Amino acid sequence: MVTIRRLSVLAITALMVAGISGVSAVFGDSSNPINYVGTNFGPYTSSTSYDYDFATGTLTDSTSTVSIFSSSTGTLQTMFSLDPPRDPNGFGTFIGTARPYRFCSTTCDTVLYEQSALTPTFTYAYMVMYNLRGATLDQLTALATQYYVKTGDCGGGSPRFSIVMSNGAEVHVYLGPFPNYTLCTQGVWHSEEGNLVTNPEARWDSTQLGGSFYGTYSEAVLLANTEGLTISAILVSTDSGWFGINTVTTETILFRNIQVNGVTRFP
Repeated sequence: MVTIRRLSVLAITALMVAGISGVSAVFGDSSNPINYVGTNFGPYTSSTSYDYDFATGTLTDSTSTVSIFSSSTGTLQTMFSLDPPRDPNGFGTFIGTARPYRFCSTTCDTVLYEQSALTPTFTYAYMVMYNLRGATLDQLTALATQYYVKTGDCGGGSPRFSIVMSNGAEVHVYLGPFPNYTLCTQGVWHSEEGNLVTNPEARWDSTQLGGSFYGTYSEAVLLANTEGLTISAILVSTDSGWFGINTVTTETILFRNIQVNGVTRFP
């Protein structure tokens, strides 16, 4: 079981009211960062996932599954197999709405498409990369991407990278304008964060390791190494259809030039 992120505990009725009225749920604690997830989702299960061969562009059915649900502890959780399909350097796994997508702006490229919507059914998207499986967090030297907000906005914790550690904890790395990672401009490719490993801004959420919500790479490395953890997988994540304007327009994010050390995806 892999914990996607920690949530503030809200009554289920608050979600029901928000979902019916189209008004986004309020945060349970005003002292939380604006990017903190403040909604408790009801049970939702999906088994839609695919493996992608980057050499041939072929999609095949994957064994990975996801289950998201609310619990009495206010934790949003996901469960899926992290076993790499075939060659971990040649393949990735798409979960939910994630998929390759042909997109034309100034040029035409195959990019990663991810969308999260609140209604009529809550949807989310993750692309799982395995090329650093077994490495320590300090061996992660390059983490970067360009992203394009097609509809909605960033915020509520996505878009982000999620680094799944060997004990099931996740270190989240937020994309978007510093310091709250919300209010992304639509219709342009963003890459201002550069290499997130060397970026000095506090984008690293290591709370599941006992660290800061808005912390640094070096803090996350210290905590992970102290516990003797290694990397199981790295996810490109979009799941904030419940947040702000996304409840009306959905959150649709495109990604290209996704870099994890020496591996680049799309193209």
